[in-house]
Amino acid sequence: MENQRQKWVNMTLLFASLMVAGVAFVGLSKLSAVYNLESSFKQIDLYLRIGSIVLGAALGFGLYFNDKSNAFVNEVVLEMSRVTWPASKDTTNATIWVILFVIVAGALLGAFDSLWSWIIKMLL
Repeated sequence: MENQRQKWVNMTLLFASLMVAGVAFVGLSKLSAVYNLESSFKQIDLYLRIGSIVLGAALGFGLYFNDKSNAFVNEVVLEMSRVTWPASKDTTNATIWVILFVIVAGALLGAFDSLWSWIIKMLL
């Protein structure tokens, strides 16, 4: 069980580092466009990609070798294993009810909006 949990911890840390790399790439690309770095550097996209990958890898290795972050994610994975997830049938039924109530609420709000619009037009 411990090996299975550690696999999920590692996947979570990998996902976090990939997310940071993606956000860094988008942010650095926007900064590059704002400061017009394309004219200064010939292969700015390559530098941005490499920089984003290095930043994501540094964060991933930093989180992996940090005992506090590793223990925190390990506790989160342990708590998630204790969650009682609803059955597929329950989820489908709840989704149908939510969609129906949204349609009914939208219809009621639309009717009240039409009514109030008509009243305001008659008063003005």
